[in-house]
Amino acid sequence: MGQSGQRKNKNEMSVVRPLEIAYNYQVATEPITLAEAKAWLQIDFTDWDSLLTSQLIPAARIESEKASGMLYVQRNVTISNNKRDERIYPIGPWVSDVTTDETEIENYTYSAGFNNSNPLPQDLKVAMLRRIATDFAYRQNLITVQEQYAQKNSITTELKYRADLFV
Repeated sequence: MGQSGQRKNKNEMSVVRPLEIAYNYQVATEPITLAEAKAWLQIDFTDWDSLLTSQLIPAARIESEKASGMLYVQRNVTISNNKRDERIYPIGPWVSDVTTDETEIENYTYSAGFNNSNPLPQDLKVAMLRRIATDFAYRQNLITVQEQYAQKNSITTELKYRADLFV
């Protein structure tokens, strides 16, 4: 857009984000344990333990959280620049408001994620395990048609949880 707020040409697009969403990707405990991942992969040796715990399990959780719009481990979500007339909670599942001033609707923090009283659904755990298995199987190759098909299998399960998919 030009300084006057008008488009410079008809092909120029402008995207205005209604809000900013921030949360920490790091968690203290992953929802999938090393033992669960190894059982799913059917391996009983320790050669790949470091790769699984430091890379594949966290990567599977992060990608699965992005696809589902849910946090698999409870943490705080900060909303900034909300231009709507009410608070919205785009990342779920909602647990509680951290910002207690209910009149604050532009910038606020809330707690979201699965926890002991609301555990991660089994189908999302399986979707994560499928991602781990796919990433483990294709860890040294470029993405292939088989890997794309395996990823779609996980994404289909995860997308069922997205509340904002068709909003």
